[in-house]
Amino acid sequence: MQLGARYDGSPLIVSDGTPPADSFTTYTPSSVPGGRAPHVWLGNGRGAGDSLYDQLGMGFTLVRLSRDAPDAAPMLAAAARYSIPLTILDVPGDDARDLYGCDLTLIRPDQHVAWRGNRLPDDPDKVLGQVAGWV
Repeated sequence: MQLGARYDGSPLIVSDGTPPADSFTTYTPSSVPGGRAPHVWLGNGRGAGDSLYDQLGMGFTLVRLSRDAPDAAPMLAAAARYSIPLTILDVPGDDARDLYGCDLTLIRPDQHVAWRGNRLPDDPDKVLGQVAGWV
């Protein structure tokens, strides 16, 4: 149940796309906001520190999933204005990009996807305010 739990329709996510169908027996990884971020092995091994979850920050994490992902400076500036802890994590491998289906994914502290896109939002303040529950 942990992997399939979703927060579809929550005001703390920026909804887009159709989430995978609910199933008690099958977990379908998806980066559609509201679901748990799909797992990716980042290191050469499968030990401590090699999991995507090991690399996520204590607050929100903006994962850049492409070598061509946009500069995160506007998102960092917006987070600073709201005092929202935000870590930037670069994961340039094609496997992760293919799994997530986008260049950028904002992951909440509970490891659920809050927002995703191929470019930064037009209004990073609004997105961060929404996912932090301040808008």
